[in-house]
Amino acid sequence: MADNRSRIGWLVTLALLASASLVAQTPGLAKDPGPFLAPGQFGDAPAPPGVAGPTPRLPNGRPDLGGKGAWYPGFAGNIAEPQWKGVHSADKHVDVPFLPWAVQVFNQRVESLSKDDPEARCLPVGVPRYMFDPYAFQVIQMPEQVVFLFEGDNYPWRIIRINSTHPKDLSPTWMGDAVGHYEGDTLVVDVIGFNDKAWLDQAGHPQTEKLHLTERYTRTDSLTLKYEVTIDDPGAYSKPWTTSNTVRWRPGMELMEYVCHENEKSSVHMIGTAPK
Repeated sequence: MADNRSRIGWLVTLALLASASLVAQTPGLAKDPGPFLAPGQFGDAPAPPGVAGPTPRLPNGRPDLGGKGAWYPGFAGNIAEPQWKGVHSADKHVDVPFLPWAVQVFNQRVESLSKDDPEARCLPVGVPRYMFDPYAFQVIQMPEQVVFLFEGDNYPWRIIRINSTHPKDLSPTWMGDAVGHYEGDTLVVDVIGFNDKAWLDQAGHPQTEKLHLTERYTRTDSLTLKYEVTIDDPGAYSKPWTTSNTVRWRPGMELMEYVCHENEKSSVHMIGTAPK
């Protein structure tokens, strides 16, 4: 391998055992049971070596979202908090506009330490969680589609159709149906057709089949990808809300084979109670 990064299958499983959310400042939400992780323990990845250069570009002038390497989000388990379990998470705090049932579900997941997280059982994490989870990914751009290849959760992928439309009849899926277009240097992706089985993040923000995402991918320099997502789910939230993450480029990083079911040994230990 071209890098010495820690492998993440066991990290994510262990992290799930320590799941909780830093949401004490938001009225009505469960409090964090306590810090279980040391700062930086789960890949709050330091800046890659070298100095960032200009945004690389394709022959057609568009920013190149790929190259010889991979993107690595690090560990960011709460998409609504800038710090979660002592490491970098989302870029900023968001006051999530929960509906009453959704905040009850979120609180239950916080208080039970995310013991029912589908990721702990090797199920797909869905979107936008892939952009906050500690799995490397690569992007392949073609004229009519953009393909995302993820290392984690049994090598899933996303296909974004460029300048296309959603089918009229969609069956709910973990990843949804994605169509995209470019606005200047930003790839804008519209996603619908989700199931209600995935969690938006490890902290436990819920979603329903009404979920509609608007994603924005902008490579601001050779080492940085800015990811912004607007979550519009009237089944769980009273209004749309937006969060973002800064994803770092790892030159020379290659995706490794990762088969979750072959190495999953810890879901039986998801006890759902906080240590005292």
